[in-house]
Amino acid sequence: MKQKTISLIALGILTACNPSSQNKSSGEHSDPSLNTDAKSTELTGKWLQPIPGQEKEKQGFELHDNGVASSLNIHTLLYDQWRVSHDTLFLWYHTEGVRNISNDIDTLLIKKLDNNQLTVTSLIGSSGMEQTYNKEK
Repeated sequence: MKQKTISLIALGILTACNPSSQNKSSGEHSDPSLNTDAKSTELTGKWLQPIPGQEKEKQGFELHDNGVASSLNIHTLLYDQWRVSHDTLFLWYHTEGVRNISNDIDTLLIKKLDNNQLTVTSLIGSSGMEQTYNKEK
């Protein structure tokens, strides 16, 4: 819980320092379509990985150039929007169809990014496990 609080404070500081967040009314997320980081163009698209135990099936997310994010073949974790800042990818999500419904932000450290592959590590939680996604056309 303490690590999640620290991450949310860091995200607040990043948002406050972002010029696109200036002059926004309170209670709104800043517009992710104003993301000026060069990585946003590279990240736009469908990112998939095999489903553990069902390697023929794939799951992941799609990052649209307008800042909207969508879950792909994940039915309980639904991505809403995204933003990138330096080497960190933020994915806003909510859950549906599970006992404990939640809204939160996945905070992912980008370890590798090229035209075909994205490798990330979660900054929230204790897993620290790298996940690799392949870009689909």
